[in-house]
Amino acid sequence: MSIFDLHSSVVTDYEDYVRSFLSIADDRIRDFVERRLIEDDAFWPDALLQLNPSFKRSESVDDLCAQGLLSSQTAQVFRTSKDEAFTLYQHQCDAIRLAAQRRSYVVTSGTGSGKSLTYFIPIFDAVIRTPSPLPKVRAIVIYPMNALVNSQYESLCQLAENYRRRSGAPLPVRFEKYTGQEPLETKQRIQHEPPHILLTNFMMLEMILLRPQESDFVDRGRAALDFLVLDELHTYRGRQGADVAMLVRRLKERCGNSGLLHIGTSATMVADPSATGSQRKQAVSEFAGRLFGIPLASDSVVEETLIPVTPQLGPPSPEELRRSVLDPLPSNPEQLLASPLARWLELTVGIEQDSEGVFRRKTPQSLRAIAAELARPTGLAQQECERKLKELFLTSTGIVRGSDAPLFAFKLHQFISQGRSVYATLESPEERHITLDGQYYAPPSSRAQQRILCPVVFCRVCGQEYYRVQFDKKSQHLTPWPELSFDAEAQKQSRGYLLIPSDPNFDWSDMDLPEEWLDARGRPKREYRECIPSPLYVAPDGSTREEQDPTALRAWFQPSPFLICQSCGEYYTRRDKDFRKLTGLSNEGRSSATTALSVALLEHSGKADIRGASRKLLSFTDNRQDASLQAGHFNDFVLVCLLRSAIYRALDQHGELRFDNIADRTFEALGLQLRDFSRDPNLDPASFNAHNARKAFRDLIEYRIYEDLRRAWRVVHPNLEQCGLLEVHYEGLEQCAAREELWRHLPQLAAMRPDQRAALIRPLLDFARKKLAIDVECLRETYQQQLRRRANQWLNDRWCFDESEEHLRKAECLLIPGRPQGKLSGIQASSRSLIGRYLMRQLGRLPEYDLFVSTLIDILLSQGLLVRGQDRGGEFVRLNAGILVWKKGSGNPPPPDPMYSRRISSSRFSPAQQAANAYFRELYTG
Repeated sequence: MSIFDLHSSVVTDYEDYVRSFLSIADDRIRDFVERRLIEDDAFWPDALLQLNPSFKRSESVDDLCAQGLLSSQTAQVFRTSKDEAFTLYQHQCDAIRLAAQRRSYVVTSGTGSGKSLTYFIPIFDAVIRTPSPLPKVRAIVIYPMNALVNSQYESLCQLAENYRRRSGAPLPVRFEKYTGQEPLETKQRIQHEPPHILLTNFMMLEMILLRPQESDFVDRGRAALDFLVLDELHTYRGRQGADVAMLVRRLKERCGNSGLLHIGTSATMVADPSATGSQRKQAVSEFAGRLFGIPLASDSVVEETLIPVTPQLGPPSPEELRRSVLDPLPSNPEQLLASPLARWLELTVGIEQDSEGVFRRKTPQSLRAIAAELARPTGLAQQECERKLKELFLTSTGIVRGSDAPLFAFKLHQFISQGRSVYATLESPEERHITLDGQYYAPPSSRAQQRILCPVVFCRVCGQEYYRVQFDKKSQHLTPWPELSFDAEAQKQSRGYLLIPSDPNFDWSDMDLPEEWLDARGRPKREYRECIPSPLYVAPDGSTREEQDPTALRAWFQPSPFLICQSCGEYYTRRDKDFRKLTGLSNEGRSSATTALSVALLEHSGKADIRGASRKLLSFTDNRQDASLQAGHFNDFVLVCLLRSAIYRALDQHGELRFDNIADRTFEALGLQLRDFSRDPNLDPASFNAHNARKAFRDLIEYRIYEDLRRAWRVVHPNLEQCGLLEVHYEGLEQCAAREELWRHLPQLAAMRPDQRAALIRPLLDFARKKLAIDVECLRETYQQQLRRRANQWLNDRWCFDESEEHLRKAECLLIPGRPQGKLSGIQASSRSLIGRYLMRQLGRLPEYDLFVSTLIDILLSQGLLVRGQDRGGEFVRLNAGILVWKKGSGNPPPPDPMYSRRISSSRFSPAQQAANAYFRELYTG
């Protein structure tokens, strides 16, 4: 698998992930979304290719030492592990010369150009040349993200280790990272013995200026601040840029050094390709000068100096280029570089000369665009050109010439946007304008009337579309309800969902409402009156009428929260969030989308032969909370998927599992070695304590299995049951339902067939199971306390309990009406509870409800389906774990849970059965 195949596999997996959540009933909207997803790549456009340019090499640190620009000891520090002097790029040498003149400067060069050496070499040299007997901070280097601080700190540690091995002495320059994430002991040590170089971030620098215990870092007299470095200057824009600029001024006032050297680094900061070199430098110098608060001349801006890799023989002729595409690629590196196709590629994708004759990077292009450009002069098919270009990219990347750099190193940039909303006009389904562009008005049509665009969401059960609108009843006007709105006046309006039915004969009345919403006389109850969908006539411009109008369509408006789908009859309570009922195209969420992409990259990287240190994934964010959230989300996602996959494999192998073997079978199916989960990876597998580690892991797995039986609230991570891969049966339920004598005291159930009784009772047992009201040892609090201690003692950080799991999920108590409850807290089964409402939906009104439920529970207890318990002066019941039977699913998702799903029983509503999520089904079974 090549990098192109890897990219294609990752994008395909992500496409499958996004598509797996789409549920759209309307043919036109569904076709539009499918076309934009597949044909137009609206959310993941073609990847952009960019050649890594070659930087012009100049002098070595020994050469600069000979010129007096660096001390001999500085030259001894910056050497390779083989004691070879660093050979510097031209822009690095230019920066060092400016530093030697005590001139502030900014370096703008691309990734991998060694920008850090442009300030570390001058800083090291200044510290070495003018040593101080007291520990004082000489340089503060500010990074926008802690990830960059950590990366640079590791590089400096490696530099120090190389120096120690060569010289046998410690590095003469001390450095520390000080980001706020260090342990207290480390912070106190740094405060009492400040380093020469302090690596930090601008938020921590703000704290340093405020806290007395850190004043030695910055105060005049106690510090000797000589260098201020701002890395990634381009990130300091807008309000954050203003904050950092003020922070710099406060720091300079505190340090009192009027000769402070200001250094900035950044990637290319001027995006205008038509700008000349002098114009670019002038723009950068003005920006940096405002940020640092100093006058900065344009000749203090150091740009990268690029050189071509291929021989500069001019662009090849069309015939030469055609022949080069058709002929095999040369195997000799020099011949390959001299080939017309390689020359054309570098001039097209790599570098170009500007009006001043200076080589600049080319704008990245997609492979499709490059192939189309190659097809024009050669007259060859675009597919053939694309195949040849891939071959050239991959071949040249695998050939190293002279140095450690490949002939043509390239980058593949894939931009992925989070799913946007679908917008549509308030017109009939056959005529409405559909778009992904969130503008207020649709493009003009043949009608003179303006047409507003409103976001559209879809019922998760049947896919019926609803407009998200704001209804100003005073002006009788509808406007779009945006995702985020800070308009106080707009928020006073009634927000809700508008249905424009596709059937012109569609009608709606109080007869279509759920029975629960109606009183004894069939009228809507007071608490539901404002929730009932109300009819109105809507014009494309958003104006509404109460009477029929030929310019308006009949529609129904229901205020938020969404409580009933007028297409499938699914209805909800106010406790349910709209996100669980309705979905858009951005259903997956940012954290889930990032995790899905990360999993795809790591999963396919092995097939692309990316192994060892190269098999890594870097993620950057400027927010610590975001980083923590994403890391936790990723770890949780992976561990949950591993567990569910292992359960499925165990079911696939053994057919069914029970409470006494599911943990062992799942443990075996995971296929992990002792070193994969043991706290000590070197623990002897034959040792006695290896048994302790295995038992702790097995018991942890058992707890996780039961924990995963909970009702899945996260719609973006469906479990095995929701994917149709698992069915949970209850041993003895059918036999209990078949015994007629058991039900003689419950006439409502006695009149049923055995299969009907089983169908009525099964949701009650499912409810207890999904609420974790299960009588099993691993859900008992005392056992869990022991399990936590054993897991944290014997298992590694990947598997042991996280700090966020302060309280494990213990078994819930199901409380029965009419029985003593004492001081117990748990799940109620009263007439107003979910259980009570479910039973009365199925059986009608139950005048003696408490007696009915108590009798039903006694029957289930007598048959061993439930277990009675007592605690804190109260009585409760739980599901008997011994009756649970895990079986492999048929592949079809279960029907809606009747305990939670409320479907109006009427022929007017369309039947709707959600399909199993194909992405997660493949993930768990693959």
